[in-house]
Amino acid sequence: MSPPGRGHWGARNTGAIGVNGLIGRKVGMTQVFLEDGARVPVTVIDVSSCTVVGKRTPEKDKYSALALGFGEVKEKSLTKARAGAFKSAGAPLRRHVKEFRVTPEEAAKLNIGDAVKADLFSKGQWVDVTGTTKGRGFQGVIKRWSFAGFKESHGTHEYRRHPGAVGQRKTPGRVYPNKKMPGRYGGEQVTTQNLEVIEVDAEKGFVLVKGAIPGHNESIVYLRPAVKQAIRAARGQ
Repeated sequence: MSPPGRGHWGARNTGAIGVNGLIGRKVGMTQVFLEDGARVPVTVIDVSSCTVVGKRTPEKDKYSALALGFGEVKEKSLTKARAGAFKSAGAPLRRHVKEFRVTPEEAAKLNIGDAVKADLFSKGQWVDVTGTTKGRGFQGVIKRWSFAGFKESHGTHEYRRHPGAVGQRKTPGRVYPNKKMPGRYGGEQVTTQNLEVIEVDAEKGFVLVKGAIPGHNESIVYLRPAVKQAIRAARGQ
């Protein structure tokens, strides 16, 4: 069952809307106070310029989806191929484009050029947010994998932040794949699941979700209804 005073488990507030996700821009973090006085950290996501810029149909593309565009852009900032695709579809120019799989019946509810607003989601709903984490460059095992490091004692030199032994003896005589080693850290796509929507401002185009999401401020993120919560609801849990 749902937590007291909160929304439903991942149910979609689609109504007449036929898309199951939005493209947004991470504005930053702030805090809000709930009715019971509890202070909650939230991330503000701007979804104000989401527009349908394309459709994929089973007859033509072998699958059904809606292509959403986000972020106004001038034609000179786009390649001729992308600008031509927008013009041939009769869609407004957008900087970022993302497809969301939907059923043909849901795709029929929207036309190219229609705006998709923040009220696609509702207060108390659970969502999954996908973004690209901050790139931190080449890092050692302590920062990258939270290793404890080597115990500093008498006679130990320049070994405090080393990973320790990484291989074996003659058999197998190699380092296993996926061994936790120093390397590039961050800059990869990550999805944070089961975040609660604390507030929705449809007029300004803001969605406030509880907690942190991947990526730096001004980065592009994708919001979808929570997959795991939808599975629980289907099972009656």
